[in-house]
Amino acid sequence: MGKDDYDILKNLLNDFQLELNDLDDQIEYNRRCIKEADTYIKSFLNTESEDFKIFSPRNAENVYQVEIQKTYSEKKEYEKKCCELENKKNILEERINYIEEILKHDKCNLTVLNIQEEDRQRIARDLHDTSLQNLTYLIHKIELSSLYIDKNPVQAKLELSLVNKCLKETIDEIRNTIFDLRPMTFDDLGLKAALERLLENINENQKFKIIQNIENVSCENNLVLVTIYRIAQESLNNIVKHSEASDIHFNCKCNEDNCILDIEDNGKGFDINGINGEKHFGLSLMKERAEILKGKIKIDSRINEGTRIHIEIPLKI
Repeated sequence: MGKDDYDILKNLLNDFQLELNDLDDQIEYNRRCIKEADTYIKSFLNTESEDFKIFSPRNAENVYQVEIQKTYSEKKEYEKKCCELENKKNILEERINYIEEILKHDKCNLTVLNIQEEDRQRIARDLHDTSLQNLTYLIHKIELSSLYIDKNPVQAKLELSLVNKCLKETIDEIRNTIFDLRPMTFDDLGLKAALERLLENINENQKFKIIQNIENVSCENNLVLVTIYRIAQESLNNIVKHSEASDIHFNCKCNEDNCILDIEDNGKGFDINGINGEKHFGLSLMKERAEILKGKIKIDSRINEGTRIHIEIPLKI
């Protein structure tokens, strides 16, 4: 199902829910009328006093028979209408439940596709901004070296030396991109080693003081562990890009059947009620990844007081 179909069903669901609210109001009105009819009939029957019994050969029901019968008829109409409305409500609730199940299933699919597409765009952007530009620069350097090689061999050697250095850096960048796609440490040594490597990479220039406590986390489904790694990676990337922090506390532990991540920085923080736009898009991806695995994520941040992120991901799904 495409996004247009998803939006159509979402709008249809909203219409059904409005119709359901209207039915509830009508049902409540008819029930109230039935109750009032019962009270009205009871008021006639209760008018019969001892004096009435002595001086009248007829009881109250006979005296007010026309009025009582009219009220009974009205009550029956209300009961019939109420029954019809209840049937409509049951049918409508079935339709709402059916659409909600479709939307729930396809929202998950759309979220997965969205995450995959964002990952592709991020990788393409990284390759374009670093490796591709470097390779283009190297082509120009090699062409320049070919011009120097006969007339000025020394300058040609200097240019080729720069090419060699830049080529090694580009290889490292591509290697990091491949590692980002699927950390080899993850496959060989598990989540603990992959997270430790991730922390080493973001602190390559010793910009941060990192306090870490990472326990071994195991799960039969490797996809769960990869998702935990991606959430941690996105969280750390946000700290590096936006927080202006100097300290990072990173904790990863197992608690019964859950993996728990607690990540904290002493950066500039942000308004938690104003999460929108490109700057905080990474937080949305983190939440989407956690929701796919029925996990929970809590973000606590205040201006100039840093950010704390608590994540719980079930290891059995």
